[in-house]
Amino acid sequence: MVFPFLLIFLCLQILSVTPVRGQGIGTPKLVVSSVYWGANPMAPLTASPGDEGLTLSIVVTNVGDDFARDVKGTLKLQHPFIHEYYVDGEARSAESIGKIAGDIAAGRSFTLQYTLNIDQNAKEGVYQLSLELTYRSARALRETAETVPVDVPIWRGELHIQSVSTNPPKVYPGDSQIALTVILVNSGFGSVNNLKVTLNAQHPFKRSSTGSDESYIGTVRPSQVAQVRFLLDVSEDAQPGNYPLEVYAVQDSNKSLIGVFSFTVAEKASFRIVEATPTTVRSGDSGVTVKVKIRNEGGVKAESVRVRLMAGNYFSGTLSDLLGTMNPGEERTAFFLIDVDGKAIPGEYTADLRVEWTQDGVYSLNDTLPITINVTKLELLSMAIPAAIAILALLGVAAFLRRRRKTTS
Repeated sequence: MVFPFLLIFLCLQILSVTPVRGQGIGTPKLVVSSVYWGANPMAPLTASPGDEGLTLSIVVTNVGDDFARDVKGTLKLQHPFIHEYYVDGEARSAESIGKIAGDIAAGRSFTLQYTLNIDQNAKEGVYQLSLELTYRSARALRETAETVPVDVPIWRGELHIQSVSTNPPKVYPGDSQIALTVILVNSGFGSVNNLKVTLNAQHPFKRSSTGSDESYIGTVRPSQVAQVRFLLDVSEDAQPGNYPLEVYAVQDSNKSLIGVFSFTVAEKASFRIVEATPTTVRSGDSGVTVKVKIRNEGGVKAESVRVRLMAGNYFSGTLSDLLGTMNPGEERTAFFLIDVDGKAIPGEYTADLRVEWTQDGVYSLNDTLPITINVTKLELLSMAIPAAIAILALLGVAAFLRRRRKTTS
């Protein structure tokens, strides 16, 4: 009775040490354990439409219990992924890319890296590519080929206007070289590459100089903030109010609207010449009082109003006057004491009446109004009369002195 039990025990021992076919003992097994853009797993990149020469890293891990020999990974491409190479200077594209990993020990990993371009018109999302892994075990010469799916993400950037500011903070009609600063933020999951930002400046605005309505940024990564600066002039005839201004993103030949913001033009005092007297002076005149009445036709108060007469080289004297504060609709008269050069050629002269004032207690503003001054020739008769009077006066003094001498003698 002992022998049958001993036989059963020996059979169980044999079964416990004999491998059963199909359990995978002593075989390698490769799986894709990680996929990321870039070469550093601690700082992965984001891929966006239009990217070129970007590295796709695929980590392959041997989860079996034997060496995987002669490992090769072939990535099969499809739209929108492109791999370019050159033959005799001619660009060509490949349908697949093969990379050699060599031998991978059990429990170890290897990173396959592929250089790819992404089509500019690619839609964002997760694309699935096929990775064919071929390898053999250390004990078997037969090659194993497996195809595994690889999820590859593509994300677009999303630019938004975060804030807008101007220098000076308040802008008036006629201002020039206004520094307009626009802060942009990329709120998307992808980068925005080869970015140029342009401002659509239409009347009453225009760029201050060539290129002052555009700015090249380059790359804006997700969550990154970018600053662009434009220089604008405001037309003198601009009406006070809010104006919409459009900001565009230009990438290669593609142009898209980033956003629209409101640009405010403030009201400023507006002056008009009501009356100027006299309208005619003579060459050689001196001490002529010229009165110029001006009116504030704007809807806001002008403070510390000063008026300057800028009449050229033939006119001199007291050519400025301080008028103080002028409320909307108020009129004030400026007085100038003018000497006219005797060499002034008779004719019509256009002078500038420069009005300077402060507004809102901070901003120094100015305006220039044209004024006409007629210069006539000094007549000989008008010169002879004062001369005759002077001669008679001298003769009278001489006669008086002569009579006085006779009396004293």
